[in-house]
Amino acid sequence: MNNKFKQLLSDTTIFAIGNVLTKLILFFLMPLYTSAMTTEQFGVAELLSNSVDLALPVVSLCIYDAVFRFAIDRDSDHRLLFTNGIKILFASYIIIFTGLAVANFFIKYEYIWYFALMVFTEGLRRLSAQFIRGIGHTKRFTAGGVLNALSLCIFNVIFLAVLNRGIEGYLISIILANIVSVVFIIFSSGIYKYISLRAEDNELLKKMLLFSLPQIPNLLSWWVINLSSRYIIVGFLGAGMAGLFTAASKLPSVMNVLTGIFQQAWQFSSSKEIGSKDSGSFFSDVFKAYSVFIIVSCSGIIFFIPLISRVILKGDFYEAWVYVPLLMVSAVLNGYSVYFGTFYIAVKKNRMIMISTMTGAAISLIICLAATPLIGVYGALLASIVSYLAIVIIRIIDTRKYVRIDIKAFINILSFVLLLLQAIVMTFNLPFAQAVSGGLFVLIAGCNIFYYQKDIKMIFLK
Repeated sequence: MNNKFKQLLSDTTIFAIGNVLTKLILFFLMPLYTSAMTTEQFGVAELLSNSVDLALPVVSLCIYDAVFRFAIDRDSDHRLLFTNGIKILFASYIIIFTGLAVANFFIKYEYIWYFALMVFTEGLRRLSAQFIRGIGHTKRFTAGGVLNALSLCIFNVIFLAVLNRGIEGYLISIILANIVSVVFIIFSSGIYKYISLRAEDNELLKKMLLFSLPQIPNLLSWWVINLSSRYIIVGFLGAGMAGLFTAASKLPSVMNVLTGIFQQAWQFSSSKEIGSKDSGSFFSDVFKAYSVFIIVSCSGIIFFIPLISRVILKGDFYEAWVYVPLLMVSAVLNGYSVYFGTFYIAVKKNRMIMISTMTGAAISLIICLAATPLIGVYGALLASIVSYLAIVIIRIIDTRKYVRIDIKAFINILSFVLLLLQAIVMTFNLPFAQAVSGGLFVLIAGCNIFYYQKDIKMIFLK
């Protein structure tokens, strides 16, 4: 058990270093974006960038997810695995690019080929990165991510601040940063040695596709939950308001950094430990520490949001800070969905992860379309929270088929209710909002630390 905790902590630490460096670089690009582009330009640029997340699962068939999960297995043939991934990716790209060329002949769009290259380079980056992650090259995986962010920063300074290329400069920077990262990963890890065009295993290819294909509707559903609201806001409230909402959404990325760090290590650990004799105890202990961490961290961030926003959101963007507290609540629920969703990856059964996310996406779309015309941006915030909550409930109930986890329902429900209250107080700037928010932060932290003190001490000792 001690070795399992040490391995999880070691992987988390490595991913933490890389993710923190990466996100800090991206985080502090916000002042450059908000000073070099108008709210309308930033809204359009971000929508194009985010649309890559919509197109990539379809274009790539999510084959990079299968490459990662199968690479973890000790008996896997890495040469066949990576070669199958490359073949699927390029065959799909040829079909899609041909379709785009035909479509562009009839319907001209000035950014179509920028968009195509963003999809192409991002797919290659994810495939190569997930493969080296699956075979245990965590340090090179992390370095590749940091280099991608650093390159993006440099190219953004060149194309936005120096050359003043606006939206085009923003998109070109993303493409070039992806290329730099791919070249580094390929040559630093020597994974070009795993490519053999003559290698063929149709049975393995079938298993990979059976694993990866359900990820397509799953990821598209996440896109609906996370990004469709921005398109709806554009339609009902205009591109300027979408730019404000997008800027506000960048701040909860701090919370998503924390859960993303954990997810990368947790996917590896849960996949290796699923089915072992003491897995239930291990998973329960991890959940307790994880739950305390995300709840208390989120509450602390909400308390300091007005101060943080003054540094990050410049000019007209500052008024968007009031949207951040409720977005932080969504980020916490996303953290719980990540924890329980990982078990579907571990057992290689993605059907319910797809169904749960699709259910959340349907709820999000219905509420957002109905509420945004009535209450503006707050309709999108409501849709986000309700949809994430539905996903978490479904996954908690369903994953009992695979693992038994002691989730301590009372303390977690109490903490979430207090967190939601804190977010509402800050969002609507109720009387003595900052003082009430600070009191709720202390209460949430105190309750969790007191309730879990024995478990936390045991985990740190391990």
